[in-house]
Amino acid sequence: MSVIGPSCRLPCDGSPGCGCVAPKGIGTKAAATASVAAASASVTAWAAAACTACCVLPFTLPAALLALVGGSIAVLDHAHLWVTRLAVAAVIAAWLWIIWQRRKTRRPIARATMALMIAASLLTAVAASWPWIEPAVFKTLGIVKKKAVSPNG
Repeated sequence: MSVIGPSCRLPCDGSPGCGCVAPKGIGTKAAATASVAAASASVTAWAAAACTACCVLPFTLPAALLALVGGSIAVLDHAHLWVTRLAVAAVIAAWLWIIWQRRKTRRPIARATMALMIAASLLTAVAASWPWIEPAVFKTLGIVKKKAVSPNG
């Protein structure tokens, strides 16, 4: 069975077209065009969103990361005392654990373990003594630390 029907023939170059009556409402070409236009608009919207993320992100991400890092450093500056105490406790606990394992297993301590523990101990000692080292280091580097001024004068 033919969809077009026997009375409607396809037009040729010289003929005026099919004499069949077009269905009421929107034509198939118009419907197809509207469907393509809607799909095109959707793709365009997604492309615009992708371009916005692609083009704006490189400008905003560094600023956001710098703000995050700056805020983290400011928090850590105020947390220096308790973080240093925590680090000293962790290094002491690690040394005690290594000594306990050494006595328990009677095996020598690995070189990498000793190197890391010595480095951790030195860094923790520098962090713990920073309040006394800081003025000399800042003076050597030419950094002037301003004193806080009270709002009352």
